Order: sequence, then structure tokens, then C-alpha cells
Amino acid sequence: MRLGYICSSCNKQNYIKDKAETRPDLQMKTGKDELQVNCDSCGKMDKKHINNINAVVDNRIIMAGVFLSLIVTLVLWNYYGAIASISFVIPLLVWISENKALSGFNKYTIRRK
Repeated sequence: MRLGYICSSCNKQNYIKDKAETRPDLQMKTGKDELQVNCDSCGKMDKKHINNINAVVDNRIIMAGVFLSLIVTLVLWNYYGAIASISFVIPLLVWISENKALSGFNKYTIRRK
């Protein structure tokens, strides 16, 4: 899961470096309701409220799950045969976990002051 926002001037997706499971965790980590962000595309400095920060799928984690399942399948195929094909469930489990984390972050909003 990556935390990102859309730039108000160029409408490009940008990501922030902070990691948090929920918006209140992000608020406690930063200590304020608004984050000072800098667009990677146009360079505009902007303030974004924490409710405007959204969680997006981190494809690197999904690809790591696919790569891991391929390696496990190849290793186990010599020993257990077709049972090794069950290891293709690994990316599915990673994807389900990512979606639960995404929906948990994106559902909850904090009260604006």
C-alpha cells in the first residue's frame, strides 16, 4: 500500500514517503491535519488535508508475491508434483491483504477542524 495524492495543478498522481495503516495513524505521525507536499511533475508546493491522501495499490508487493510463488512452485514441483501448483495462491493472498489495507485506510476519514 502506498499513500498518494493528485496534484491540484497538473492532475498527476504523486506519492508521499510516510507510511501509516490508517488516517489517524498518519495524523499522529505527522502531528497535523495538513501535509506540505511537492509535486514530482510540476514542482508545485501545496498543502493537502489528510482526507485528500488516498491509499493506492503498490504493484511492487504484488509482483514480489508472484515472483515468490513462481520460485516456490518450481522448487516444490520436483518433490510434490501437482500439489506445488497450490503455491499460486500466494499472490492471491497478498492481493487480498493489500485490498483490505487499502479499504481500511480509504474508508475512514478524520473530522476537519
